[in-house]
Amino acid sequence: MGWETQVLKTIGSKMSEAGKIYADPSQPAKLQYGTKSIDCPTLQEAVLAFERLSEKDRGEAIIRVNVPGGATYTAKQIAQLHIPPKKT
Repeated sequence: MGWETQVLKTIGSKMSEAGKIYADPSQPAKLQYGTKSIDCPTLQEAVLAFERLSEKDRGEAIIRVNVPGGATYTAKQIAQLHIPPKKT
């Protein structure tokens, strides 16, 4: 694991000048909306599940990163998440 990945895991995310939120897509996360929740093995999968929700449910949704001190993203922030492509 590179030092950049470790820094991102430590702080959860960082905001760029362009308004994108950079996050480690490999961390486990939970999508919550209304009274429902979906445990996802990765943040990337939680974002994909968020995108499949109805517009009403997306407006109420949050994603919590399931690591100690993990970030919580509101619907607006989820739309700003920048998940880098996996390196092959």
